[in-house]
Amino acid sequence: MTKTIIPEAALQQHVLVLGKTRSGKSSTMRGLVENLLDAGEPVAVVDPKGDWWGLKSSADGKSAGYPVVIFGGSHADVPLNAHAGAHVAELVATGNRPCIIDLGGWMVSDRTRFFIDFASTLFRTLRGRRWLVLDEVHNFVPQGKILDPDAGKMLHWGNRLASEGLGKGLRLIAASQRPQKVHKDFVTSAETLIAMRVIHPLDRNAIKEWIDGCPDAERGKEVLATLASMPRGEGWVWSPEIGFGPKRVAFPKFSTYDSFKEQPAEAHGKLKGWAEVDLAEVTEKLASVVKEAEANDPKLLRAEIARLKTQAARSAGNEISADALARERASAEQRGYARGQVEAYGEHAEHMKTALQYLKGAVQVITHCLSASAKLVDIPLAPPAPRVQPAPRASATSAEHHHARAPAGDPQIGNSGLRRMLIALAQRPQGLNRRQLGVRATLSSRSGTFDTYLSKARTNGWIEGTGDLRITEAGLKALGGYTPLPAGRELLAHWLGELGSSGAARMLQVLADAYPKALSREDLGAAANLSDRSGTFDTYLSRLRTLELITGRGEIRASEELFDG
Repeated sequence: MTKTIIPEAALQQHVLVLGKTRSGKSSTMRGLVENLLDAGEPVAVVDPKGDWWGLKSSADGKSAGYPVVIFGGSHADVPLNAHAGAHVAELVATGNRPCIIDLGGWMVSDRTRFFIDFASTLFRTLRGRRWLVLDEVHNFVPQGKILDPDAGKMLHWGNRLASEGLGKGLRLIAASQRPQKVHKDFVTSAETLIAMRVIHPLDRNAIKEWIDGCPDAERGKEVLATLASMPRGEGWVWSPEIGFGPKRVAFPKFSTYDSFKEQPAEAHGKLKGWAEVDLAEVTEKLASVVKEAEANDPKLLRAEIARLKTQAARSAGNEISADALARERASAEQRGYARGQVEAYGEHAEHMKTALQYLKGAVQVITHCLSASAKLVDIPLAPPAPRVQPAPRASATSAEHHHARAPAGDPQIGNSGLRRMLIALAQRPQGLNRRQLGVRATLSSRSGTFDTYLSKARTNGWIEGTGDLRITEAGLKALGGYTPLPAGRELLAHWLGELGSSGAARMLQVLADAYPKALSREDLGAAANLSDRSGTFDTYLSRLRTLELITGRGEIRASEELFDG
């Protein structure tokens, strides 16, 4: 890969590009995509604006660009409609077919319907490594209150691609000019941030939240201080998992036609230079979708009507009786009315069904609550247990500052991820598996960096074990000073502080309030204001389980360890 000046390893994980309009974020993404296409990688671009088509032509528009298929839009190789999402996803998921999915100008309801089918099918059918580019990603994973059931489904699948897609081989490159409007679960799933110019405080705060989740948030102060004055095309690149940045980067201009700029009024259709592609396989796959699109194309409909009129005029003496014409008109009106009824009710039938299910569930909950309260009328209620106040967040790094005067230990360890790993093992002498160690040390247990640290610790005799890793006496001596974990309620307060304001913290607090009682997934989700059927819920649950803060599967309980002592 030659066109970008960020490490290739950064593109092997999710990348999030944030910046205001005209900051250069789409141009930066175009360069990343060109880089991947030069390397022969499978890339699909979901374009809600309709301005990525320039990828198919050279910078001057006179020679061919990249041979990508354009689905939909004014430059379409293949027409597209709202019902084609699953078909397009199968093509994207199962072969190397670089493409642009042009949703520019679509109604929100149609775009939502398409993305639900596309994202869910892509997740199920992924085969091998590939990249999905989501421009203006806030359209697909919006932050805020979700009132429409379909919008909720769209958000669920967008977040699931981010939280679980990497394990299936999917890498995301996403961008937004409205950082504050991108759902927080999607933002925190990105391992690499490219922060470009933003001015509004809320947008800057969204970037700050990502930085605050880094092991060394102090290094992000310069990033935040300079965001408002960044020139176009420059951005801060930070990829903590591979140890890159934050570094200020001036991104080079992409090499294809600039379709992001305002186009001349007389410009229309394809440019002189245009990369052609073999559409045989694609059109065969989408034959039914193409047929439906053509059947609903007003231009084609008008042509068909004109043809029929001409044919009718040439038949039977070229005369049509007034009565026959009136009968045909009445019949056509009736057919149109009947079709309109079917389409109108059909469009809302699913919404009505979902609403009735929600209403039925609400009635059941209210009935249950009324029944339970009736049984408690004569029972004196004990005062509620005081909620545990989260302790100030004290990461491994802050623990090191606290012990600045403690023995420094082996200088080979330094203030690194290896030190965080040894601290985590020292705080948990009974041992941790790889995943548990990675979570506690804020390192990906699947990264090369993690394995490098692990190998160094083994070589020096600082750790032992295979399944469960434990720190040795030599490791404790090399580590030097560290802060042991507290016990009981203080341990609970510690972890609530570490988890911050996340959904995982809300879930842990709910389970702590209910202890020793266990809660079902449904009850836990309702109390923590999270959908128990979402991928986000499972991600939080997995994190709590990895940290050994909860027990149970069907019935979930806070760990006994949080209440001992």
